[in-house]
Amino acid sequence: MPQGTTPWLGSCSAQERVVGGMDAEVIGPVMVTGVCGFIGSHVALALLRRGVTVIGVDKRPFNSTAHPVVQLRDLHHQHGLRLLTANVDAPEVVRRLAGVSAVVHLAAATDVGASWGPGFVDHMASVLGTQRLLDACVREGVPRMVAASSSHVYGPTRAGIGREDLPAEPTSPYGVAKLAAERLAVAYARRPGSPLATVALRFFTAFGPGCRPAMVVPRLFRAVLSGDTMPLYGDSAAPHTWTYVSDLVDATLRAVTLPLDPGQAEVINAAGPEQASLRQVADLVGDLVGRPVPWEAAGKRAGDATGTRADLTRAKQVLGFTPQVSLKDGLVRYWQHMRSSPHSNRSGPVPGAAVRA
Repeated sequence: MPQGTTPWLGSCSAQERVVGGMDAEVIGPVMVTGVCGFIGSHVALALLRRGVTVIGVDKRPFNSTAHPVVQLRDLHHQHGLRLLTANVDAPEVVRRLAGVSAVVHLAAATDVGASWGPGFVDHMASVLGTQRLLDACVREGVPRMVAASSSHVYGPTRAGIGREDLPAEPTSPYGVAKLAAERLAVAYARRPGSPLATVALRFFTAFGPGCRPAMVVPRLFRAVLSGDTMPLYGDSAAPHTWTYVSDLVDATLRAVTLPLDPGQAEVINAAGPEQASLRQVADLVGDLVGRPVPWEAAGKRAGDATGTRADLTRAKQVLGFTPQVSLKDGLVRYWQHMRSSPHSNRSGPVPGAAVRA
Protein backbone atom coordinates (compact mmCIF):
# COMPACT_ATOMS: atom_id res chain seq x y z
CA MET A 1 0.00 0.00 0.00
CA PRO A 2 1.44 3.45 -0.89
CA GLN A 3 2.77 5.56 1.97
CA GLY A 4 0.07 7.92 3.26
CA THR A 5 -2.85 5.81 2.09
CA THR A 6 -5.73 5.92 4.57
CA PRO A 7 -7.40 2.51 4.75
CA TRP A 8 -10.98 1.92 5.82
CA LEU A 9 -12.26 0.36 8.99
CA GLY A 10 -14.63 -2.58 9.17
CA SER A 11 -16.05 -5.41 7.10
CA CYS A 12 -18.29 -4.89 4.08
CA SER A 13 -18.85 -6.33 0.64
CA ALA A 14 -16.08 -6.22 -1.96
CA GLN A 15 -18.12 -3.74 -3.99
CA GLU A 16 -18.55 -1.39 -1.00
CA ARG A 17 -14.88 -1.65 -0.05
CA VAL A 18 -13.71 -0.25 -3.36
CA VAL A 19 -13.70 3.51 -2.90
CA GLY A 20 -11.82 5.77 -5.29
CA GLY A 21 -10.35 2.68 -6.99
CA MET A 22 -8.80 1.39 -3.75
CA ASP A 23 -9.61 -1.78 -1.87
CA ALA A 24 -10.20 -0.91 1.79
CA GLU A 25 -8.30 -2.32 4.76
CA VAL A 26 -8.84 -1.78 8.50
CA ILE A 27 -7.05 0.75 10.68
CA GLY A 28 -9.14 3.36 12.42
CA PRO A 29 -12.19 5.58 12.69
CA VAL A 30 -13.06 8.76 10.80
CA MET A 31 -14.20 11.95 12.54
CA VAL A 32 -16.90 13.93 10.72
CA THR A 33 -17.57 17.47 11.94
CA GLY A 34 -20.90 19.04 11.11
CA VAL A 35 -22.38 15.52 11.16
CA CYS A 36 -25.92 16.81 11.67
CA GLY A 37 -25.75 19.00 8.58
CA PHE A 38 -26.73 18.30 4.99
CA ILE A 39 -23.47 17.02 3.53
CA GLY A 40 -22.06 15.80 6.85
CA SER A 41 -24.99 13.48 7.49
CA HIS A 42 -24.69 11.96 4.01
CA VAL A 43 -20.93 11.47 4.37
CA ALA A 44 -21.29 9.86 7.80
CA LEU A 45 -24.00 7.52 6.54
CA ALA A 46 -21.85 6.44 3.58
CA LEU A 47 -18.93 5.70 5.89
CA LEU A 48 -21.04 3.74 8.35
CA ARG A 49 -22.56 1.64 5.58
CA ARG A 50 -19.03 0.65 4.58
CA GLY A 51 -18.30 -0.52 8.12
CA VAL A 52 -16.31 2.54 9.14
CA THR A 53 -16.56 3.76 12.73
CA VAL A 54 -17.62 7.43 12.69
CA ILE A 55 -17.04 9.96 15.45
CA GLY A 56 -19.68 12.54 14.64
CA VAL A 57 -19.20 16.08 15.95
CA ASP A 58 -21.84 18.82 15.89
CA LYS A 59 -22.66 21.67 18.25
CA ARG A 60 -26.37 21.11 17.56
CA PRO A 61 -28.22 18.37 19.44
CA PHE A 62 -28.80 15.27 17.37
CA ASN A 63 -32.59 15.42 17.83
CA SER A 64 -32.96 19.03 16.65
CA THR A 65 -35.99 19.39 14.36
CA ALA A 66 -33.98 21.78 12.15
CA HIS A 67 -31.77 18.93 10.98
CA PRO A 68 -32.16 16.72 7.87
CA VAL A 69 -34.49 14.23 9.53
CA VAL A 70 -34.26 11.36 7.05
CA GLN A 71 -30.49 11.04 7.16
CA LEU A 72 -30.31 11.44 10.92
CA ARG A 73 -32.92 8.75 11.41
CA ASP A 74 -30.88 6.47 9.17
CA LEU A 75 -27.70 7.40 11.03
CA HIS A 76 -29.30 6.59 14.35
CA HIS A 77 -29.89 2.99 13.23
CA GLN A 78 -26.31 2.39 12.08
CA HIS A 79 -23.72 0.60 14.17
CA GLY A 80 -20.41 2.34 14.74
CA LEU A 81 -21.57 5.94 15.29
CA ARG A 82 -20.19 7.88 18.25
CA LEU A 83 -21.74 11.33 18.72
CA LEU A 84 -20.22 14.36 20.42
CA THR A 85 -22.39 17.44 20.89
CA ALA A 86 -19.66 20.08 21.03
CA ASN A 87 -17.73 22.69 19.09
CA VAL A 88 -14.92 21.33 16.93
CA ASP A 89 -12.25 22.70 19.29
CA ALA A 90 -13.83 21.43 22.52
CA PRO A 91 -11.55 19.36 24.82
CA GLU A 92 -13.72 16.25 24.43
CA VAL A 93 -13.32 16.46 20.64
CA VAL A 94 -9.56 16.92 20.87
CA ARG A 95 -9.28 13.89 23.14
CA ARG A 96 -11.04 11.71 20.57
CA LEU A 97 -8.53 12.57 17.81
CA ALA A 98 -6.03 10.03 19.10
CA GLY A 99 -6.13 7.03 16.75
CA VAL A 100 -8.36 8.73 14.18
CA SER A 101 -7.33 7.92 10.60
CA ALA A 102 -8.96 10.99 9.04
CA VAL A 103 -11.01 14.06 9.87
CA VAL A 104 -13.69 15.20 7.43
CA HIS A 105 -14.21 18.82 8.46
CA LEU A 106 -17.59 20.12 7.30
CA ALA A 107 -18.71 22.23 10.27
CA ALA A 108 -18.94 25.93 9.34
CA ALA A 109 -21.27 28.91 9.15
CA THR A 110 -23.16 28.73 5.84
CA ASP A 111 -25.28 31.87 5.46
CA VAL A 112 -23.72 33.99 2.70
CA GLY A 113 -26.02 36.96 3.12
CA ALA A 114 -25.56 37.06 6.89
CA SER A 115 -21.77 37.12 6.54
CA TRP A 116 -21.92 40.88 5.98
CA GLY A 117 -21.84 43.07 9.07
CA PRO A 118 -22.26 41.56 12.57
CA GLY A 119 -23.00 38.12 11.13
CA PHE A 120 -19.34 37.76 10.15
CA VAL A 121 -18.64 36.84 13.77
CA ASP A 122 -20.03 33.36 13.09
CA HIS A 123 -17.81 32.93 10.04
CA MET A 124 -14.72 34.09 11.92
CA ALA A 125 -15.60 31.56 14.64
CA SER A 126 -15.62 28.87 11.94
CA VAL A 127 -12.15 29.93 10.78
CA LEU A 128 -10.81 29.96 14.33
CA GLY A 129 -12.37 26.56 15.01
CA THR A 130 -10.68 25.19 11.88
CA GLN A 131 -7.31 26.52 13.02
CA ARG A 132 -7.67 25.00 16.48
CA LEU A 133 -8.81 21.67 15.04
CA LEU A 134 -5.85 21.58 12.65
CA ASP A 135 -3.51 22.39 15.53
CA ALA A 136 -4.97 19.49 17.52
CA CYS A 137 -4.72 17.13 14.51
CA VAL A 138 -1.00 17.86 14.21
CA ARG A 139 -0.42 17.33 17.95
CA GLU A 140 -2.32 14.03 17.92
CA GLY A 141 -0.67 12.76 14.74
CA VAL A 142 -3.83 12.57 12.60
CA PRO A 143 -2.67 11.61 9.09
CA ARG A 144 -5.46 13.16 6.99
CA MET A 145 -7.89 16.06 6.97
CA VAL A 146 -10.46 16.64 4.24
CA ALA A 147 -11.76 20.20 4.58
CA ALA A 148 -14.85 21.64 2.89
CA SER A 149 -14.20 24.79 0.86
CA SER A 150 -16.54 26.45 -1.63
CA SER A 151 -16.84 27.71 -5.19
CA HIS A 152 -17.47 31.11 -3.55
CA VAL A 153 -13.68 31.50 -3.22
CA TYR A 154 -13.44 32.10 -6.97
CA GLY A 155 -15.53 35.23 -7.43
CA PRO A 156 -15.60 36.49 -11.03
CA THR A 157 -13.49 34.22 -13.25
CA ARG A 158 -12.31 34.32 -16.83
CA ALA A 159 -15.08 32.82 -19.01
CA GLY A 160 -16.87 31.92 -15.77
CA ILE A 161 -14.77 28.79 -15.29
CA GLY A 162 -13.51 27.94 -11.80
CA ARG A 163 -10.12 26.25 -12.00
CA GLU A 164 -7.90 25.56 -9.00
CA ASP A 165 -4.84 27.38 -10.41
CA LEU A 166 -6.76 30.62 -10.98
CA PRO A 167 -6.47 33.47 -8.45
CA ALA A 168 -9.08 33.31 -5.69
CA GLU A 169 -11.12 36.53 -5.53
CA PRO A 170 -14.08 35.96 -3.19
CA THR A 171 -16.75 38.65 -3.34
CA SER A 172 -18.40 37.99 0.04
CA PRO A 173 -17.16 37.66 3.63
CA TYR A 174 -18.41 34.07 3.47
CA GLY A 175 -16.08 33.37 0.55
CA VAL A 176 -13.21 35.07 2.39
CA ALA A 177 -13.79 32.84 5.41
CA LYS A 178 -13.91 29.68 3.28
CA LEU A 179 -10.67 30.67 1.56
CA ALA A 180 -9.01 31.33 4.94
CA ALA A 181 -10.01 27.89 6.24
CA GLU A 182 -8.79 26.26 3.04
CA ARG A 183 -5.42 27.97 3.20
CA LEU A 184 -5.04 27.04 6.87
CA ALA A 185 -5.50 23.38 5.93
CA VAL A 186 -2.78 23.71 3.29
CA ALA A 187 -0.43 25.58 5.65
CA TYR A 188 -0.76 23.03 8.46
CA ALA A 189 0.05 20.18 6.09
CA ARG A 190 3.09 21.93 4.67
CA ARG A 191 4.46 23.01 8.03
CA PRO A 192 7.88 21.33 8.50
CA GLY A 193 7.56 18.09 10.42
CA SER A 194 3.77 17.92 10.10
CA PRO A 195 2.29 14.39 10.14
CA LEU A 196 -0.77 15.69 8.31
CA ALA A 197 -1.83 15.57 4.66
CA THR A 198 -4.84 17.66 3.65
CA VAL A 199 -7.35 17.87 0.82
CA ALA A 200 -9.52 20.99 0.49
CA LEU A 201 -12.58 20.28 -1.64
CA ARG A 202 -14.22 23.27 -3.29
CA PHE A 203 -17.89 22.27 -3.28
CA PHE A 204 -20.16 23.71 -5.96
CA THR A 205 -23.90 24.31 -5.58
CA ALA A 206 -25.35 21.17 -4.03
CA PHE A 207 -28.82 19.75 -3.49
CA GLY A 208 -30.44 16.53 -2.38
CA PRO A 209 -32.39 15.02 0.52
CA GLY A 210 -31.82 17.00 3.70
CA CYS A 211 -30.55 20.17 2.05
CA ARG A 212 -31.49 23.35 3.87
CA PRO A 213 -35.01 24.55 2.99
CA ALA A 214 -33.63 28.03 2.22
CA MET A 215 -31.52 26.63 -0.63
CA VAL A 216 -32.68 27.30 -4.16
CA VAL A 217 -33.76 23.82 -5.31
CA PRO A 218 -36.18 23.07 -2.44
CA ARG A 219 -37.54 26.60 -2.74
CA LEU A 220 -38.23 26.14 -6.45
CA PHE A 221 -40.23 23.01 -5.69
CA ARG A 222 -42.12 24.70 -2.86
CA ALA A 223 -42.93 27.67 -5.10
CA VAL A 224 -44.41 25.52 -7.84
CA LEU A 225 -46.43 23.52 -5.30
CA SER A 226 -47.72 26.55 -3.40
CA GLY A 227 -48.18 28.89 -6.35
CA ASP A 228 -46.35 31.67 -4.49
CA THR A 229 -44.11 33.81 -6.70
CA MET A 230 -40.44 33.17 -6.01
CA PRO A 231 -37.90 35.98 -6.41
CA LEU A 232 -34.71 34.94 -8.22
CA TYR A 233 -31.75 37.04 -7.14
CA GLY A 234 -28.56 37.60 -9.09
CA ASP A 235 -28.12 36.91 -12.78
CA SER A 236 -30.79 34.26 -13.36
CA ALA A 237 -29.39 33.58 -16.85
CA ALA A 238 -25.80 32.88 -15.72
CA PRO A 239 -24.70 29.21 -15.76
CA HIS A 240 -23.84 27.40 -12.53
CA THR A 241 -22.60 23.89 -11.90
CA TRP A 242 -25.23 21.91 -9.98
CA THR A 243 -24.26 18.94 -7.86
CA TYR A 244 -26.34 16.11 -6.44
CA VAL A 245 -25.18 15.25 -2.94
CA SER A 246 -24.11 11.68 -3.75
CA ASP A 247 -21.39 13.06 -6.04
CA LEU A 248 -20.04 15.24 -3.23
CA VAL A 249 -20.00 12.20 -0.97
CA ASP A 250 -18.06 10.24 -3.60
CA ALA A 251 -15.47 13.03 -3.95
CA THR A 252 -15.13 13.23 -0.16
CA LEU A 253 -14.56 9.49 0.29
CA ARG A 254 -11.97 9.56 -2.48
CA ALA A 255 -10.19 12.43 -0.73
CA VAL A 256 -10.09 10.42 2.51
CA THR A 257 -8.43 7.45 0.79
CA LEU A 258 -6.19 9.39 -1.62
CA PRO A 259 -2.55 8.20 -1.32
CA LEU A 260 -0.67 11.20 0.10
CA ASP A 261 2.52 11.52 2.10
CA PRO A 262 2.64 13.63 5.26
CA GLY A 263 3.12 17.27 4.29
CA GLN A 264 1.19 17.03 1.01
CA ALA A 265 -1.81 19.28 0.39
CA GLU A 266 -4.31 19.36 -2.48
CA VAL A 267 -7.05 21.80 -3.46
CA ILE A 268 -9.66 20.22 -5.75
CA ASN A 269 -13.04 21.14 -7.20
CA ALA A 270 -15.95 18.83 -6.38
CA ALA A 271 -19.03 19.32 -8.54
CA GLY A 272 -21.66 17.79 -10.76
CA PRO A 273 -21.38 17.15 -14.50
CA GLU A 274 -23.67 19.89 -15.84
CA GLN A 275 -24.22 23.63 -15.88
CA ALA A 276 -27.54 25.45 -16.03
CA SER A 277 -28.93 28.85 -15.17
CA LEU A 278 -31.48 29.46 -12.45
CA ARG A 279 -34.12 29.92 -15.14
CA GLN A 280 -33.25 26.59 -16.72
CA VAL A 281 -33.42 24.81 -13.37
CA ALA A 282 -36.80 26.43 -12.74
CA ASP A 283 -37.99 25.11 -16.12
CA LEU A 284 -36.81 21.59 -15.27
CA VAL A 285 -38.59 21.72 -11.91
CA GLY A 286 -41.76 22.91 -13.62
CA ASP A 287 -41.56 20.06 -16.14
CA LEU A 288 -41.23 17.51 -13.33
CA VAL A 289 -44.16 18.83 -11.32
CA GLY A 290 -46.35 19.53 -14.34
CA ARG A 291 -46.78 23.29 -14.06
CA PRO A 292 -44.38 26.26 -14.32
CA VAL A 293 -42.53 27.72 -11.36
CA PRO A 294 -43.88 31.23 -10.63
CA TRP A 295 -40.79 33.41 -10.38
CA GLU A 296 -39.66 36.98 -10.91
CA ALA A 297 -36.25 38.57 -11.34
CA ALA A 298 -35.34 40.42 -8.16
CA GLY A 299 -31.97 42.03 -8.93
CA LYS A 300 -28.57 41.44 -7.41
CA ARG A 301 -27.57 41.15 -3.77
CA ALA A 302 -24.15 41.57 -2.23
CA GLY A 303 -22.31 38.26 -2.11
CA ASP A 304 -24.56 36.26 -4.43
CA ALA A 305 -22.64 33.69 -6.43
CA THR A 306 -21.61 34.64 -9.94
CA GLY A 307 -22.05 32.15 -12.76
CA THR A 308 -19.16 29.79 -12.04
CA ARG A 309 -18.65 26.53 -13.90
CA ALA A 310 -16.45 23.86 -12.37
CA ASP A 311 -13.35 22.66 -14.18
CA LEU A 312 -13.09 19.01 -13.08
CA THR A 313 -9.82 18.16 -14.83
CA ARG A 314 -7.85 18.06 -11.60
CA ALA A 315 -10.59 16.14 -9.78
CA LYS A 316 -10.34 13.39 -12.37
CA GLN A 317 -6.53 13.39 -12.49
CA VAL A 318 -5.93 13.41 -8.73
CA LEU A 319 -9.02 11.79 -7.23
CA GLY A 320 -10.21 9.72 -10.15
CA PHE A 321 -13.52 11.51 -9.61
CA THR A 322 -16.14 11.81 -12.35
CA PRO A 323 -19.64 12.93 -11.26
CA GLN A 324 -22.36 10.41 -12.01
CA VAL A 325 -25.68 12.18 -11.47
CA SER A 326 -26.99 14.56 -14.12
CA LEU A 327 -28.90 17.66 -13.13
CA LYS A 328 -32.18 16.23 -14.40
CA ASP A 329 -31.66 12.89 -12.66
CA GLY A 330 -30.76 14.68 -9.43
CA LEU A 331 -33.92 16.76 -9.60
CA VAL A 332 -35.98 13.61 -10.24
CA ARG A 333 -34.42 11.95 -7.18
CA TYR A 334 -35.06 15.01 -5.05
CA TRP A 335 -38.68 15.27 -6.26
CA GLN A 336 -39.23 11.60 -5.41
CA HIS A 337 -37.74 12.24 -1.96
CA MET A 338 -40.05 15.22 -1.38
CA ARG A 339 -43.10 13.19 -2.32
CA SER A 340 -42.13 10.31 -0.02
CA SER A 341 -41.09 12.65 2.85
CA PRO A 342 -43.42 15.65 2.56
CA HIS A 343 -42.35 17.16 5.89
CA SER A 344 -38.59 16.84 5.37
CA ASN A 345 -38.10 20.34 3.95
CA ARG A 346 -40.60 22.48 5.76
CA SER A 347 -39.47 25.95 6.74
CA GLY A 348 -40.83 29.38 7.42
CA PRO A 349 -40.79 32.21 4.87
CA VAL A 350 -37.40 33.18 3.51
CA PRO A 351 -36.47 36.35 1.64
CA GLY A 352 -35.44 35.04 -1.79
CA ALA A 353 -33.46 32.58 -3.86
CA ALA A 354 -29.79 32.74 -4.63
CA VAL A 355 -27.23 30.12 -5.50
CA ARG A 356 -25.19 28.80 -2.59
CA ALA A 357 -22.28 26.40 -2.52
